[in-house]
Amino acid sequence: MEKQTEWLTKTVVAHRGLHDNKTLPENSLGAFENAINHGYGIEFDVWRTNDGELIVHHDPKLKRTCLREGKVTDVDTSKLDEYKLMNTDYSIPTFSRVLDLVAGRVNLVIEIKPTKTVELTCSQVWEELRHYKGNYCIESFDPRVVRWWAKNHPEVILGQLCDWYALHKIMVRAYKQHRFVDFLAVSIKNLPSAYYKKLKQLNPNLLIIAWTIRTPENLALALNNADNIIFETNAKTEGFIDAPDTEYKRLKYKK
Repeated sequence: MEKQTEWLTKTVVAHRGLHDNKTLPENSLGAFENAINHGYGIEFDVWRTNDGELIVHHDPKLKRTCLREGKVTDVDTSKLDEYKLMNTDYSIPTFSRVLDLVAGRVNLVIEIKPTKTVELTCSQVWEELRHYKGNYCIESFDPRVVRWWAKNHPEVILGQLCDWYALHKIMVRAYKQHRFVDFLAVSIKNLPSAYYKKLKQLNPNLLIIAWTIRTPENLALALNNADNIIFETNAKTEGFIDAPDTEYKRLKYKK
């Protein structure tokens, strides 16, 4: 059965939720609810902790977000309320709690962080998602994670994250990861790119999603080189874009 990927190109996606990292920290339930209220898709990050829980958090360490020492994989998930985000009342959420909150109301772009336990982590993510009612896709920087989903659940919409630094770009190209996915999530630092342009010509159904769009210059570049964007607003940083129109098509018409 042909996968239905049209939704991936219609609605722009809020990076780690629609946050400001002041009152609404990234990857928090508040940021996700804010994105839902504005009609944006949501991108977020998933780790498996050493005590066997799936949690939503970006950094491998806790210092920046929770102002405490330690690795995110060492979080005690029986005490998640103690892991406050950005000095707010919001704490690190579990994956299941995020799914319950969103409940199919907006599109989800779910990033699985690189892991040594690919089989265990991906299998557990699938168990959480198998009965989920709503649009979602899986992406990862880790080619092993991407290959796991391509092999075990080819029905799931799948993407390879492509970073801007040379080693990761070389690895993704050498492994020919585009053969296994429905989209490439490409750093805006990599665009424009003759390589991705050629891939699109050879694989017309392959989508390019640009991340992370933070400035007007980023946005102008993405509109000419991508099929959709993952954007971020941040009240702590001058020069970031305001929240854009929900529909990517409307943004393109504004050029």
